[in-house]
Amino acid sequence: MVKNTMSFLFTALFFLFVESQARGIRRVAPALYVFGDSVMDPGNNIFLNTFVKVNFTPYGIDFPGGPTGRFTNGYTIADFWYKWSNKRSHEPIPLPYLHPLSKLKSNTKGFNYASGTAGILHDTSRSIGENLPLGRQVKLFKETAEQYLPSLGAYNNRTKLSNALSKSIFVVCMGSNDYMNYLQPGSNTSKLYNAEQFGEFLVKELGNHLQELYNLGARKFVVFEVAPLGCLPDVLDKTKPSTLCDEHINGLVSVFNTNLGVKLNKLKSVLNGSTFVTAKSYRLIHDIIYNPLHHGFSDARQACCASGVDGSGDCKPGIVPCQSRKSHVFWDRVHPTEAIYERIASECFNGKGLCTPMNIVQLAGKH
Repeated sequence: MVKNTMSFLFTALFFLFVESQARGIRRVAPALYVFGDSVMDPGNNIFLNTFVKVNFTPYGIDFPGGPTGRFTNGYTIADFWYKWSNKRSHEPIPLPYLHPLSKLKSNTKGFNYASGTAGILHDTSRSIGENLPLGRQVKLFKETAEQYLPSLGAYNNRTKLSNALSKSIFVVCMGSNDYMNYLQPGSNTSKLYNAEQFGEFLVKELGNHLQELYNLGARKFVVFEVAPLGCLPDVLDKTKPSTLCDEHINGLVSVFNTNLGVKLNKLKSVLNGSTFVTAKSYRLIHDIIYNPLHHGFSDARQACCASGVDGSGDCKPGIVPCQSRKSHVFWDRVHPTEAIYERIASECFNGKGLCTPMNIVQLAGKH
């Protein structure tokens, strides 16, 4: 009885702590602006001329209301951060930026510009359909900052707007699709750059866009590493390595991640008042793949849903997915489950180590 009581008290105190942290970020971070690819896409691709959209079941089976265009079974990392940042007010997660209703109300919580198949480079994946490359996403934010936000009462003068943007958090998660294109036989980028050169080039381009956001008022950044692409079921089915992951491909990605840390430190030193947080998700995901039981997962190889015949790695429309979604690492052959996203989001929100040199709550409270 005493043990059960102590367990209940510990659980209650834990959730009170998380809620208080969430209240803190809501109070000091006016908004969250998200830039990324399918890992962060809340449904922008639905409104683009592309076949790469997932507004059908079983996608969204664990998301309130069903399919929304998210490339997973439920919430994304950004969704969790929006939820936890507004825990007391129960405000809905902002609609995709391209949704016709996204700006009908006075939205001061931020926008999500992420787009499936998009990359840091303008031409990444454009041959398979329209997307919003990072440069385009930054331009959309420019429109937001210079046209939409000033029209709101809360930001009706330059000082108020500048102050709000400097306290807001800017999340960037890009690069995976650039590498997937680089790995395609005969790709233009692989002809132009070797592995070292390509990693350096990608990071340089990313840095240029981060500086653009800084020039538009951003000061607090969370930038994600590229995940271990050599562990994706879609990649493993093609390369068939002798190890759990294709470590040659992971080695290529590691070049980007190493250069990313150097670039963010340099930007911090030259952009006055800026703070850059690196989301070091590569090592966590890699370790989960190799030691799934240690992390509470039972399957780190098979996708939770069956794929169609188009070779895209997406779920077959209408298929019944696995029941044990909380213990699966991969939702389809390319994207993780909500359970993985929640793990990353949680550790980065108020944990230690994954987001460095500080977590999201600490970043939000930084003056």
